[in-house]
Amino acid sequence: MPGHASEEEFDAVYREWYPRLLARASMVCGAQRALASDAVQEAFTRCWLRMSDPDSAPVRNWGAWLAKTVLRQAIDLRDRHSDTTSLDDFEQSGRGPELAELMDVKEGFVQVCTAIASLPTRQCEVMALYYLAGLSYAEIADMLRIEESTVRKHRSDAGKKLEPLAVTLRQQGLLHTEGGEQR
Repeated sequence: MPGHASEEEFDAVYREWYPRLLARASMVCGAQRALASDAVQEAFTRCWLRMSDPDSAPVRNWGAWLAKTVLRQAIDLRDRHSDTTSLDDFEQSGRGPELAELMDVKEGFVQVCTAIASLPTRQCEVMALYYLAGLSYAEIADMLRIEESTVRKHRSDAGKKLEPLAVTLRQQGLLHTEGGEQR
């Protein structure tokens, strides 16, 4: 209910969505983890303000609202800080003994992040908004201020470049088949 959000309600939304939103923002920001983290924190700040505002319209699906907000923030931050760092130069902390399955997932995720981050800017944005935020072509076109046909072209071109990673993308949950069509 707008204007009546409790800390517990906000904390529950935060706990549920933070990891997924950080992963999505990381896909847009590439190796710039600080930017991804900033985008997520800004989205949650806006979430708290929206939950606490008695005059705001109710939000039916906080996950979708946060996904759109965090991706907008990630795109904006990435564009403002365009001096990117390669994932190869990124030092990973907290390394310790991990199970082989966790390493496979981690390596696959890094591979997918690297591939998506290496796409041209518009293709990267379209892929993140389409696959990670689950937005429609029309919503992406509106958000990026381009034609819907241009969105389809960017997704198609990016899909062709990422085809060698299709198995990994499916394992990461970023590529699904719906009615025989890849999504």
